[in-house]
Amino acid sequence: MIGLLFFGVLFGYIFLVKFAVNRIYKYTEEKIARNIALVIFILIPTWDIIIGYPIYKYLCWNNSGVHIYKTVDDVEGFYVGVHEKIPILLPYKGYKYIDYRERKSSKYYRDSWIDNNTSKDCVSYVGTWNYDYTQAFHHGRCIVKKEIPKSEVSRWEYIGDSQTKTMLYPVDMKVESTISIENRKNEKMLSEVVSVVWKGGWLYALLSSIPVGSNWKIRCPRIIDIKFNEFIYQTLKPKKEK
Repeated sequence: MIGLLFFGVLFGYIFLVKFAVNRIYKYTEEKIARNIALVIFILIPTWDIIIGYPIYKYLCWNNSGVHIYKTVDDVEGFYVGVHEKIPILLPYKGYKYIDYRERKSSKYYRDSWIDNNTSKDCVSYVGTWNYDYTQAFHHGRCIVKKEIPKSEVSRWEYIGDSQTKTMLYPVDMKVESTISIENRKNEKMLSEVVSVVWKGGWLYALLSSIPVGSNWKIRCPRIIDIKFNEFIYQTLKPKKEK
């Protein structure tokens, strides 16, 4: 349906351009006037691509990618923000714990590893639907979930929600911090992955059979190219076991 609509609009616009340009040439009898009119009609649907693409490429080459401003050694765990109430949240490999806040209760919790799966404090792996935890449990390890006061939450925070840094409204483009790690105590950013996000112009969206105004976007780097875990380890270096 969208494809038929596109071809209908395309042929209609071509007919309109041909009619208007011929009328202008017939009225003025000037080739320059005809050429100017033709250029204007071409720019009407493509101006945001012509202007936006060089800006997009420039920002991709010069601004996007991983930016590490400061690293931290001997990190045992970090805070990951607000999460829905779930059975278990596993600490990342190499870290002892993960801190988070449950959305519904607004309480803070710490999930930490212990090397004793017979402890009464262990979270059961049954019903967690987490293969990694099941394997760890069978090898003698388990997770202990403990409520903690806000004052004990790790100062290092992993932020997985994108934050807009710059917005270029005329071409519908923005520079965003896709993921970042901050020091919660002084709100200073330790590292971030900067992305350039662009809708590619309304004509590009139409050519891609995607409705104008949709959330479909072009971005660099692509989400699939971001190595999330590597980004965390580069910034928050786990404490080495002695």
